[in-house]
Amino acid sequence: MAGLPGSGKSSIAEALARRLQIPIVSIDPIEAAMWRSGLSPEDTGIAAYRVAQTLAAENLKQGLSIIVDAVNPVEDARQMWRDTAQATKANLTFIETICSDEATHKSRIEARKRAIEGMAEITWERVKERAAEYQSWAVQPVCIDTATISIDEAVQIALSLLE
Repeated sequence: MAGLPGSGKSSIAEALARRLQIPIVSIDPIEAAMWRSGLSPEDTGIAAYRVAQTLAAENLKQGLSIIVDAVNPVEDARQMWRDTAQATKANLTFIETICSDEATHKSRIEARKRAIEGMAEITWERVKERAAEYQSWAVQPVCIDTATISIDEAVQIALSLLE
């Protein structure tokens, strides 16, 4: 799962994980744990992705499927997942979530309460900054626009991609 905060990726990942009974490896709780351990936000970005990559690879080596929940804003991060899939002989499907309606996206950000210990909720201004930093994809992912569909509908789309 990839996409900006508030685009629906975590909600879809959680619903998919419950439906498929597989684990999620999520960057935000890993990063928050690093911050609680005394690391600064500047030091945790790529490190959190590397921890997630290690957890993902260990599960994949056992033949288990996983869902990775991460913004994946840069091509280097996306390539890391391709490399992990190749090294573990796992199938990889990138699903990018977007919310094409700015007012809906903003309202989601302003209303969300994820309660990840040690991590403040992101602001709409920071989401806009992240959008400006978001790189184009080298290999186009499947895209789900959550602006006008429910999480259940998005999950059905995702499931159809995984069949």
